[in-house]
Amino acid sequence: MIKIVDFALSKARTTLALALLVIIAGSIARSSLGVAADPNIQLPLVSVSVFLDGASPEDASRLIARPLETRLRSVPGVKELSSSARLSYARIVAEFEVGYSIDTALRDIKQAVEEVKFELPREAEDPQIREYSFAMFPVMNLSLVGSASVRQKVFIARELQDRLESISEVLAADLVGVPEEVLVGIIDKSKMETYGITLNQLYNAISSNNLIIPGGAQDTGSGKFNIEVPGIFETAEDVYNIPIKVTQDAVVTLSDIGEIKRTFKDYSSFAKVNGEDAITLEIRIRVGANAIDAKNKILQTVSNFQDTLPSNLTIVKTNDETVWAEMMISELEGNIITAIFLVMVLVIASMGVRVGMLVGLSIPFCFLLTFIVLKVIGIEFNFLVMMGLLLGLGMLIDGSIVVTEYADRKISEGLNRLEAYRLASKRMFYPILSSTATTIAAFIPLIFWPGFTGQFMRFLPVTVFIVLSASLVYAMIVTPVIGSIFGQRRSTLVSGDNEETGEIVFDKISAFYGKWLRVFVKNPGETLIAVLMLLWFLGYAMYGTFGKGTIYFAEVDPFAAEINIRARGNFSAVESKEIMERVETRISSVNGIENLYLTTGSQWFNSGGDTMARGFLEVKDTGDGQFTGNQVIQDVQSAVASIPGIIVEIKPEEGGPSFSSPIELGIFGNSEQRVASVTEKIEQYMQEEVVGLKNIRSTLPHPLIEWKVEVDKQKAAQLGVSMIDIGALVQMLTNGFKVGEYRPDDSKDEIEIRARFDSELRSLSGIKDLKVNSINGLIPISTFIELIPSQNRQSVVRRNGKFFHEIGLATESGYLPSDKVKEMGAWLEIQDFGPGISTKFRGQQEETEEVTAFLSGAALTALALMLILLVTQFNNFYQSILVLSAVFMSVVGVLTGLLIMGKPFSTTMNGIAIVALSGIVVNNNIVLIDTFNRLTREFPDLIKEDVIMKTCKQRLRPILLTTTTTIFGLLPLAVGVSIDVLSREIVIGSRVVEWWTLLASSIVFGLSFSTILTLIFTPAALILPSRIKAWLQARYGLFKTST
Repeated sequence: MIKIVDFALSKARTTLALALLVIIAGSIARSSLGVAADPNIQLPLVSVSVFLDGASPEDASRLIARPLETRLRSVPGVKELSSSARLSYARIVAEFEVGYSIDTALRDIKQAVEEVKFELPREAEDPQIREYSFAMFPVMNLSLVGSASVRQKVFIARELQDRLESISEVLAADLVGVPEEVLVGIIDKSKMETYGITLNQLYNAISSNNLIIPGGAQDTGSGKFNIEVPGIFETAEDVYNIPIKVTQDAVVTLSDIGEIKRTFKDYSSFAKVNGEDAITLEIRIRVGANAIDAKNKILQTVSNFQDTLPSNLTIVKTNDETVWAEMMISELEGNIITAIFLVMVLVIASMGVRVGMLVGLSIPFCFLLTFIVLKVIGIEFNFLVMMGLLLGLGMLIDGSIVVTEYADRKISEGLNRLEAYRLASKRMFYPILSSTATTIAAFIPLIFWPGFTGQFMRFLPVTVFIVLSASLVYAMIVTPVIGSIFGQRRSTLVSGDNEETGEIVFDKISAFYGKWLRVFVKNPGETLIAVLMLLWFLGYAMYGTFGKGTIYFAEVDPFAAEINIRARGNFSAVESKEIMERVETRISSVNGIENLYLTTGSQWFNSGGDTMARGFLEVKDTGDGQFTGNQVIQDVQSAVASIPGIIVEIKPEEGGPSFSSPIELGIFGNSEQRVASVTEKIEQYMQEEVVGLKNIRSTLPHPLIEWKVEVDKQKAAQLGVSMIDIGALVQMLTNGFKVGEYRPDDSKDEIEIRARFDSELRSLSGIKDLKVNSINGLIPISTFIELIPSQNRQSVVRRNGKFFHEIGLATESGYLPSDKVKEMGAWLEIQDFGPGISTKFRGQQEETEEVTAFLSGAALTALALMLILLVTQFNNFYQSILVLSAVFMSVVGVLTGLLIMGKPFSTTMNGIAIVALSGIVVNNNIVLIDTFNRLTREFPDLIKEDVIMKTCKQRLRPILLTTTTTIFGLLPLAVGVSIDVLSREIVIGSRVVEWWTLLASSIVFGLSFSTILTLIFTPAALILPSRIKAWLQARYGLFKTST
């Protein structure tokens, strides 16, 4: 395998040409890589939605959801099946295992739906099937505010929508707060009754006059002519002149019994931005699109469009997710450049300019080769990729440092640079291959991280894997070629036999270490016991007593917050708006808010049973720490805490994987009433007995009042009145009776044609005054109907065939979710909720448990892989286990760092750091033990103590260099500082820094701690077997060779 070194040196020009090609291709790949606001995650969700106009939640659940549930439960790969039935529709969501082919899932779901579709009501619309990804969430909101009329706002908003959707990166621009257009016929009830016109006649007249009628074509022999029979409505006038009823004396048209208006439907939702009524465009971009490019094109389109806006209208941008992406990428780019600068200063200062530049070239080479691979495998450029580059920065130069340092030593012994680099590459080939392989082995399990968090975080280990693989190519192939041509002619070492380098600082460190090293080697037993006691004291005694608990992700000062407004009652759209405005007034009084967006209504996937409005706020970023996100959000929570009858939940946005609540508890059962009563009991317990909880909400659909029209079907049948006639007549008092559709020239969408009575008649009491045609003529509908008030619920929810409710909650400042989960879990275990009832913590807590279990397994898998690699290299179990001892030292270093910083243990960030460290910290031991074995063979006459002393002194320089370069790459982030050398900016405690501080500081503490202990523990452990052997030989006469 090492022949590749000879081949690369013999074909030096070819090697340099290939390296140059990598640099050119990498530069092109980087410029063409898409930049994502968030990592693109393929959510393993497929939904099936079926609409049935007028169906109650119970009917939708019984007639639609259950037949679909029964069939979809047998679809391969389905992990969980959820159904939600509400007024007029039912939705079933199938969650698949993460990593399952979404194309296969869609195909299987479509096939299953086709098989069961015949069991659904005939009146139901065709099932709508869709998959979910982050592309379904908006990356930016554009709101049109001002004093213009609704029609003018809608017209302008639709024009802007068309322009935005013409941008290639934009998937859709959805309108919010816009009522649908409608052509409504206001029917005069008395005239309708006078002419004896039924609603069936009205419907048939309009529908039969709004048809495409093929006239065909006629070939006369002298020419061919198309014949057209106009039958489609083109203008409101066409509708106005429709004949409804024809008698011997006259023709009754629609204009004779009412008037036609092109207007808007009743508002179903309202949107407000910074206190002003708004029509909002929620912009979603395509999967894989460059978020930054998309933003620039969107803003350019808006800028051009604003020139045509009337003076009384403005466009306000809110909820710009790309700001976070830009901030993260900009700061990480600055930190990468700073890390390169710091590492280069260190390397050049230690090894000279030529060697330093040779080592430094590995950074652009490996990064550009990484960009090529990312482009090929279709991964976009996001902040996790950048963190992977930053994490790999300190490690990728390790191989080059080891090769150049060994070559430098051989040059000091008199070899020319070609032979020195040839020998260095061959001699260090397997140690570097082994150390890189063990580091990669630590990251390989992370690439296969399951679950939502794994999908989010996998970009980091993938990037590190590629970077380290590229570094191996550079160290083993490119370094000896460039070094043999452009490398140093004279060594920086004083002489080959002397370990002094001429560097004052390093020589003093080496002298100090050499003095103590002899003590450690002479007293190996005491040294090992002292180290083990220190590990026990810091890792178990101290952290076990003073540890700050566990969190899921990183603690970051929030830059925005989601708002969820809850209230109970039969609220109209206007009443919901009034409640929303009361909350808006309170929130707007808080200082430090940049933008506030609110809209009535709720999203089906993250709302409680009584959610009636939602939105978000953005915190001002003054750059001087005048406003912190936590402070602003606490002020907002205080401002809205005392509104009677209204609950306002504020959920901070901190970046990273998002869940509807930090803690979610699911309640399952076979009885809907039983599940509801248990949910109420648990919710009451949380509110009254558990200290430190907030934002407690459940999905219980609180009862609403509805009016049922009870029909005496026998009496109605005797009078010749059908249920369709009754239903259509009632609709005339509510939303109107749909009689057709038409598409005017100035609209891209079809507009409904509806008939309804005048607003003065549209009331519940007006139902009794309605008259319907019967075999006896017009009779009051009250003859055979009765209006009865009753309770009804908003939804029926099921999970995996069981009735289901969920309680979501958060913890107040100073309380950890993990502690509260333990407390509530202990209470739940002693409760007897009856047969068939079960509870389970879900969401973030479930994900935390899965992450903990996976990372524990990943660490063990990494250790097993590394053990196999090490045994393969050393063919010695003792030395292989000794190498792995550094992993446990690094874990204690991480815990010690958390104690010093006073931070809780992050399951995700610190977990990743520990797994990553398991691959990093063993490298020092590999190089140390490999050198020990080589020197033992080369100097068989030297006693073990001297061999170990010589080994440690020779390897001290590369060990300190490789460790320090890794630490320097992450040090600014570890101490909470973002430094950009090019922009000459220093930011302390930014949100980006806070996001990565736990990961960076854990690696810095773990690597520093383990390196120091390795230089003490490993020499003592290497001498220990010979000391034990000598003691047994002297004491018991064992191991004596026969003469």
